[in-house]
Amino acid sequence: MAHIPDGFLSAPVAATTLVTAGALTAYAAKRAQTRLDDRAAPTLGLATAAIFAAQAVNFPVAAGTSGHLLGGVLVAVVFGPWAGYLVMTAVLIAQALLFADGGLTALGANVLNIAAAGALVGYGIYRTLTALAGDGARRRGLAAAAAAYLSTVLTGATAGLELGLSGVAPTGLSLGAMASVHALIGLPEGVITGLAVWALARKRADLLFQPQAASTGGLTGAAVLAGLGVVAILGGLLSILASAAPDGLERVAIDLGFAEAASSWEAAPFSDYQAWLPGTAGTLVAIVLGIALLFAGVAATARALARARAARDG
Repeated sequence: MAHIPDGFLSAPVAATTLVTAGALTAYAAKRAQTRLDDRAAPTLGLATAAIFAAQAVNFPVAAGTSGHLLGGVLVAVVFGPWAGYLVMTAVLIAQALLFADGGLTALGANVLNIAAAGALVGYGIYRTLTALAGDGARRRGLAAAAAAYLSTVLTGATAGLELGLSGVAPTGLSLGAMASVHALIGLPEGVITGLAVWALARKRADLLFQPQAASTGGLTGAAVLAGLGVVAILGGLLSILASAAPDGLERVAIDLGFAEAASSWEAAPFSDYQAWLPGTAGTLVAIVLGIALLFAGVAATARALARARAARDG
């Protein structure tokens, strides 16, 4: 996809994107905090674990190229843009620190490209389209599909621009190549997102984000635990079937001749999605551990933010 590794970005680009992403994340936490309560914490943890599991499964999108679901628009439509941004950011941080998927020096760029473009810009596109077309289930689904597709292309384009500004390839080539490959990856992203939002709008519209609502709400404890179990099982099993073909960025790096510049953090405990055991067993363990850690970490953070807000307001 567009997880930029270490070695691709220049120091100025890496520093600028890191500072920008840090400031945006602090602001997002402040905005999301106003709508959080204890009930929302486990639900957000479950959503984060689900996004992580979905991103661990690469599927072929063209000859010799693979992609994976991003999920930014979907999570923003359900939880709102700011909470959605934080969910995506948590996934990116875990991927970089635990799995060496995306570089530490490129973390700021990856957050801007994937979390901001997906959850924030994507949600803005969705809201604009629903305001223009209307609020029915079919219209919501189509708006979500279009927003997911366009935000995926934007993710690729911004990554390509950063690569060009870093000097690893001519800007026109890197931007065009990344936008083109993500135009293909965006097709399944749009279809999956659109169908999910359409189904929710028809059957459980109450689960979709309402800007005027007082809080994000949450699922029951039993529903969260059941959902977490399903996510762990499906994420682990589907990761075995993931395509081994290079993802969009890897393919562009190979084609444009800068793939050898990539490096990764060797101290990552589950590098390359492997944990202690060889082969598929190691992949299964790594994915399940990642799901558990993300669920616990995000749920605890969301609960702490909610309680801090309650203490301040009380």
